[in-house]
Amino acid sequence: MKNKIKYLDGLRLKRSIIASAQRIHMEREKLNSINVFPVADGDTGTNMASTMTHIARDAKNCHDTSIETVSLSIADSALNGARGNSGVILAQFFLGLAEATKGKVRLTTRSFAQAMNNAVERSREAIVHPQEGTILTVMRDWAHHLNERAKNTTDFGDLLRDALYRAKESLADTPKKLQILSKAGVVDAGAQGFVNILEGVTDFIETGKIAAYRAKSRVTRKIKALQNDHKITFRYCTECLLEGQNINRDLLRKKLDVIGDSLIIVGSNQKARIHIHTNEPEKVFSLASEQATISRKKVDDMKSQHNHLKTSTDHIALVTDTTCDIAEETAKKYNIHFVPVIIQVGEKSYKDKTELTQERFYSLLKHSKAKISTSQPSPAFYQNIYDNVFKSYTSALSIHLSGRLSGTLQSGMISVKNKIYENKVHFIDSKSLSGALGLVVEEAALLIEKGLTVKDIKENLDKAIATVRLFIALPSLKYIIRSGRLGKPQGILATLLNIKPVLTSDSDGKIVPCAKTFGKKNVFKKTLSLAMDYAETLKNPVFRIMHANARNRANAYRTHIRDLLKKNDIHILKASPALGVYAGIGAVAIAVIDRIE
Repeated sequence: MKNKIKYLDGLRLKRSIIASAQRIHMEREKLNSINVFPVADGDTGTNMASTMTHIARDAKNCHDTSIETVSLSIADSALNGARGNSGVILAQFFLGLAEATKGKVRLTTRSFAQAMNNAVERSREAIVHPQEGTILTVMRDWAHHLNERAKNTTDFGDLLRDALYRAKESLADTPKKLQILSKAGVVDAGAQGFVNILEGVTDFIETGKIAAYRAKSRVTRKIKALQNDHKITFRYCTECLLEGQNINRDLLRKKLDVIGDSLIIVGSNQKARIHIHTNEPEKVFSLASEQATISRKKVDDMKSQHNHLKTSTDHIALVTDTTCDIAEETAKKYNIHFVPVIIQVGEKSYKDKTELTQERFYSLLKHSKAKISTSQPSPAFYQNIYDNVFKSYTSALSIHLSGRLSGTLQSGMISVKNKIYENKVHFIDSKSLSGALGLVVEEAALLIEKGLTVKDIKENLDKAIATVRLFIALPSLKYIIRSGRLGKPQGILATLLNIKPVLTSDSDGKIVPCAKTFGKKNVFKKTLSLAMDYAETLKNPVFRIMHANARNRANAYRTHIRDLLKKNDIHILKASPALGVYAGIGAVAIAVIDRIE
């Protein structure tokens, strides 16, 4: 006969959480596979597992045995480490638990049920637009059953086992309450994750052991079909942690609710976490910074994640960085994944194209007195991309900014060391940047589309890279002097003499001067002339034109090239910050490659 568990203290809670974290970790791929709400981006399991693992790791270091202290530790850890929609809901759940256990050393079944009802109520309050048929529904039904059952039992084993059965009943009913689940033939992934957490807790309370689990993962055709049809209105899953004094969460809710959906704000007036799906991550961070100091920012591209799920698992993934200037429709067509470079504006750091749009960047470049520069992505940024990529692909081509210009390529190589996919990521130095890098990436996409092997693609890309060139017209030396790439004395002298250089990319991947002219008009003419002369040496030249707020000049270039060579596939692109910060406002560049036929 098993011993009855009459109380829950901090030690038992801590061990229960560790058991739950292990359980959810083993189930994460199954949860990812059934993730269709609110967005079919296949990351609910990953996010919940990451959140619970963070909590469990910190809980291990809490050696107090009171339920109050351990609950506070768990709540703070959850707030700091929450990821994704379900992860943030869990954070609020644990914050509610900490609130209900204040001043308590241990809990009876009745006080535990009351604490859990408070935790569930707080979770629901955090959601701006709560939806039935989700994790919230299962939480509520479970907590209500706890309350009723606790009136008749003092044994935690009986209480939790009985309530778990009710949670599973509620989980099974989620497709009846949410049409998107019914259509896919699945239960809600977040709700399933919560049930998995309860299974871990219940098993530990009953056995006193932290069991190991094996989970099976499968993705049904029905779910695949639904994911293919799914429309993503708001592209970026955006999160951040706020720390300060007198954080007004109600005001934040009002301001943020109009720029996205799936908005959750949890925490206190000293520390709060924001989760929202939006097309304007930069605006989210700007509004949040009005309230407090921002840390732990995260922006995930849900369209890219969604496309992972649509792609055949025997395909080759294509990864690059945000210095790559490429048409948006091309990036979408070939499901190209972008690692964000960092834009440094004074003391502030931003992820390119998510936390700082091109429009905002050029506005800062023009008006800000702060030093503006770019730096390579951290290895963690690459890991985030590769972790998602290898859910659906068996290999990846990772093509990046010239290794002679940045450590971006090196950072990527570091990121895969000792990873299970280390030998599956094939790094390629484009020996270029901006639209020239874009042309190399396009070339890779076309080769993948033809069905070539990785080996054959790499051999063909080596040939293409040898032909790619970039020609940059600098109408002003102001920005390149400010960036430090040109010495101040030389720059001042050249400016006084009205010397305007044309830069190019050489065979080693360096940017070097290739011509000097006098006057702004002449530098644009010379750049076009050099590009056209080079194109004449190629069999099948393909062009891309980049500009830094100089659309009219870019249009003139395109018209000239199109009329002369009868080329109609010339994209005009706004130059990435990697080029714009040094070339400056008004600069125009032409990229040329010899396309493989």
